[in-house]
Amino acid sequence: MNKFETNIITKSDFLKLNEKDLIFITNPGRMGDEDGSTFIIRKGNEFTIYRVDGFMYRKKGETEDISLSDLLNQFPKWCKAWKESNKNEDTGKYKYLYMGFGNGLSVDNSIYNVFEPYLNKLVEKYLENKSDEEKSSLKYAAIYDSWENAFIDMVNEKGYILK
Repeated sequence: MNKFETNIITKSDFLKLNEKDLIFITNPGRMGDEDGSTFIIRKGNEFTIYRVDGFMYRKKGETEDISLSDLLNQFPKWCKAWKESNKNEDTGKYKYLYMGFGNGLSVDNSIYNVFEPYLNKLVEKYLENKSDEEKSSLKYAAIYDSWENAFIDMVNEKGYILK
């Protein structure tokens, strides 16, 4: 697989998800991805990528199917990791990666060490021709712009299955 493709999920199917299977999830920020969240569910060796949108930018009369509140209620450990992200403490289930302007990525600790080298490789490539000052100011943007491709690289190399 070469492209990060997301699936739509209905609210009834969303409410059946178990947080123990949640392996990656983004939180919206003020810029970049302020309108939704991407999350990945793992069942054994299979990963399913979902996207929920419409937190902020809906057309008149359009309603959101799955709200940010629904996400926070369905995934309370993620909610805690996000709330406590600025404390740089172990949040239990997730490693929290800040991606700038309030955006963040929570990665389940059970896969973080597998995922990290793929992310680091792409972040380094993103920053390779930048000055030290630019590297400092762009390090969060590098994570934001690289995490999806790092996930795809990990899936391809490890032979995981995407649904």
